[in-house]
Amino acid sequence: MKWLYVVPFLAALVVTTAGHAAQTSDVMRQIEQMVSAGESAPQSLGESIRDGIEQNQKEVSKALVQRLNDQNLTENQQVVYVWALGLARDPLAVGPIKSVYGKSKSTQVKGNCLRALAVIGGPEAETFLLSTLDSTTGSDERFDILNLLGQMQSQAALPKTEEILRLDDKLHWKNIIVFGKMGDKAVPFLIGKIGDKDRNIRANSIDLLGHWLIPQEAAKPLQERFWMEKDVELRLALLGALEKVMPDPAQMKAFFQQVVSKGGEQKITKFAQETVDSINEQSLKSMSEAAKKKQPSPASFQSEYTQLFKSAGKKGNYEALGAASTVEDEPRLKELREMILQRDSDEAFYDYQKINKIIIMNRIINVMKNK
Repeated sequence: MKWLYVVPFLAALVVTTAGHAAQTSDVMRQIEQMVSAGESAPQSLGESIRDGIEQNQKEVSKALVQRLNDQNLTENQQVVYVWALGLARDPLAVGPIKSVYGKSKSTQVKGNCLRALAVIGGPEAETFLLSTLDSTTGSDERFDILNLLGQMQSQAALPKTEEILRLDDKLHWKNIIVFGKMGDKAVPFLIGKIGDKDRNIRANSIDLLGHWLIPQEAAKPLQERFWMEKDVELRLALLGALEKVMPDPAQMKAFFQQVVSKGGEQKITKFAQETVDSINEQSLKSMSEAAKKKQPSPASFQSEYTQLFKSAGKKGNYEALGAASTVEDEPRLKELREMILQRDSDEAFYDYQKINKIIIMNRIINVMKNK
């Protein structure tokens, strides 16, 4: 009589399958609407497609791959289909996307293929992007690919990023985009560059470590480099970086007092003395008061985090996120700031720094709590 239990299961399976089919059909209809609308497609349509794909990734991916097999697709169809395939994050779509890239002569189609591969990720996609980078000569085109490899957090791409670290101050935003997305994976590499013979490489590495990635493990190497560095402006940059990566006010004060006591360049001693003066009872009291305003709440944190992550930092309350967070949330906050940079715009830098302020405050509060 076991079949009595099988029938309800089969009925449920049929309903579920039918439901997925209906969802897939609805998403594909919306995708065709986007194709027809072209550049005038509303943002809400893209968001709806994204939500629909998230609910039924594999089936939508299969449907899109089938359509890509059509040899008579328009350029706009290829652009939209490949974009949607990236959202589906299906590793099985890597091969078809590579095929479209190889056959297309459209810059837009090729660009979307590379972006989709970066979103899908995995060894095959990473290898393809690295190979494409090696065969690309234009500086702008190479930056675009390095940007995607940074998004993939490809450690194999790090040696190739030296060409960006060599850029001058006017193009420092390129370093922020690439290494900001690379996140902690780039930290050992950048620490190894703070003593490079090329001044731009040193300057950019110091800036990235001290003002963007803010890894605590960089504190000791940055201190050691300070005593070795001859360039006054870079010595000042090193002090500014140390203010961000040293969460213990007492340790920071001790180091900066040492800088003052050794004397030397007036700019250096003045900067260091101002930092020492700022670390007083009043500042510590202010930090203590800020700590009291914290209301750690996993539920509240998750609510704000979900909105911010899904919108790449455009929707959600940063202040509420910070109030609800603790030092244990740092790994997720780092993921959020990396997602914010996927907006690929300088205005995203301000939101990125909002996350850094939360991280720094959480670290300081944690140090003070444990003393």
